[in-house]
Amino acid sequence: MPEPLRPPKGDPRLDSVAPPPQSVLSAGPERVTTKRATEGSLSAVEHGSGGVSAAVLTVAVIIAGGADFFLVGARWSSVLAGAVLTTLSIPWVVTLLRRRHVQADVSPRPWRLLTFQIANAGLVVAFNAAKWSLLLRALRGEPAPDGAYQTYVAAVVLLLLIGLALRAGRVARLVALSADHPARLMALSFGTAGWLGALLLALPVSLRDVGKVSFLDSLFMSVSAVCVTGLTTVNVAETYTLVGQLVLCVLMQIGGLGIMALTAAVTMLAGQRIGVKSSAVLAEMVDVASLVDLKRTLRAIVAYTIVFEALGATVLYVQLAPIAEVAETASDPGPMAGAGSAAWAAIFHSVSAFCNGSLSNFRGGMVPFAGHHGICQTLAILILLGGLGFPVIHELTFRAVDKLRGRRLRRLSLNTRIALLTSAILVASMAVAYLALESGASFRELSIPGKVNAAVFQSACARTSGFNVVDVAAMRPATLLLTCFAMFVGADPGSTAGGIKTTTLAVLFASYRAELRGRKPTLFDRTIPEAVVRRAVGVAFISTAVICAVLFVLTVIERFDTLALFFEVTSAFSTTGISTGITPGLSVTSKLLLVLTMLFGRVGPLTVALALSGRQRRVALEFPEERVMIG
Repeated sequence: MPEPLRPPKGDPRLDSVAPPPQSVLSAGPERVTTKRATEGSLSAVEHGSGGVSAAVLTVAVIIAGGADFFLVGARWSSVLAGAVLTTLSIPWVVTLLRRRHVQADVSPRPWRLLTFQIANAGLVVAFNAAKWSLLLRALRGEPAPDGAYQTYVAAVVLLLLIGLALRAGRVARLVALSADHPARLMALSFGTAGWLGALLLALPVSLRDVGKVSFLDSLFMSVSAVCVTGLTTVNVAETYTLVGQLVLCVLMQIGGLGIMALTAAVTMLAGQRIGVKSSAVLAEMVDVASLVDLKRTLRAIVAYTIVFEALGATVLYVQLAPIAEVAETASDPGPMAGAGSAAWAAIFHSVSAFCNGSLSNFRGGMVPFAGHHGICQTLAILILLGGLGFPVIHELTFRAVDKLRGRRLRRLSLNTRIALLTSAILVASMAVAYLALESGASFRELSIPGKVNAAVFQSACARTSGFNVVDVAAMRPATLLLTCFAMFVGADPGSTAGGIKTTTLAVLFASYRAELRGRKPTLFDRTIPEAVVRRAVGVAFISTAVICAVLFVLTVIERFDTLALFFEVTSAFSTTGISTGITPGLSVTSKLLLVLTMLFGRVGPLTVALALSGRQRRVALEFPEERVMIG
């Protein structure tokens, strides 16, 4: 047989001839390429096996958790199921670490996801320990609440499943998608903080008696704290230990900073790239001209918060220290007991007041302090400062510095002038209304100076904070309706409070006045842009629709008076926290509805509208106009 023809050496056609596999393995660059391809194939195989093992582990966790949950009455069977569930935590950790190792060369796990997984693992250990402590108590014949045990089992199962679901870095991708829309990131941040806070509040170290608090109560209290609302289903002093109160204090601090700084801080810390549109929205949320000034503004916000809360805590401590009952714990019967020390009481109430959180770690709340005018007015000042909004505080600070240095005073912005004037009118008018309407009702037992003190204090709290020095349930219906209006308006934009905001009310008033006169809306010799008017109308409409919808559902399923329910819903939406006392008696459905209402009110109707809005499409044509009969 003749030999096959071979191209001569150096012929360019050699480039088109595929070399044998041996030559590939012996060649340098080609060998590297084949090695990478082989490693990629192996990674794909490992990826698939990891996915299968994760699926098997997921099924095992659900089965073991279900057995542990439903066999709680059968002690030794529960021990076996609990041992299996606890043992599954070991392959759970191994699966997470192996997954991370396989993808190390392809998609490194971001530090934020690793931090989240470490925190998740810590909670798994904590709830496993809490579960076994209750189970061992039951085996020794000691009373152990089954409801708390089942709560801990459900928490362990849920945390394990969350860890498995997020093992591939879905949190990083979720943050990346959310960072393009800060409004969505804000909603996600508050929801996550509320959920993690509920888990921490459900731990035995946070509770005085684990058998008296359900997980729903923990969730309600956590959301109420992070949304700086102040509605409570349990008594803070009687229910939570120092650790639990510290968790509530931290949640209030996060919630107070949230609407101004939380979204921007999380976005920048996540290291995500923000688009031009999202940058403009985010800069508007914190009232800066551009993202260049964003870090400077965030530092100023944190500085103001620390300074005001530190000063408030100092002044409160000086006034609380002489009161011996304040240093008593919740085991003591006094209405001022619960904090355990005057220092902790001062810190807790300073944070709660400035952030408009409205929670108190005194057994009787602020009612026993109705005669302590200095304490009441200190809290009122902190509440008003928190309700002013950091943009207003920032502008007033620069104006004060200019005046001290003898510089020419800059003109206050329209936003600041509207906020200051509207807030002053609302506070003064509500104080007069409280004094006139409640002197013979809820203020009846107070002296004349006490009535004035209570009227001023309640007027400061009516729009933003749920502190009260009198029984709200004893107020006249007319006073409750006026308070609902004040709560619905809320405080200033960029503040720690909720509501539709004072500037929205002022723009609506200017728009209505201009419509009657046939002119463009103006305030302080400035024309209000049409886009601002549309936004104000949208915020007011969405807010009213949400309150009416929740109120309708509550009137169907609850037996309480309609006015009391309306007051409760408005307080939850505006994150004010004033209540007539019906919150603990609400059904499970109503409490869950109020949780969602608090989240909606804290994030804000405008933010929700931005989160739900997609890209605006330009309309290629306009329809002809036609008149419609109005009125």
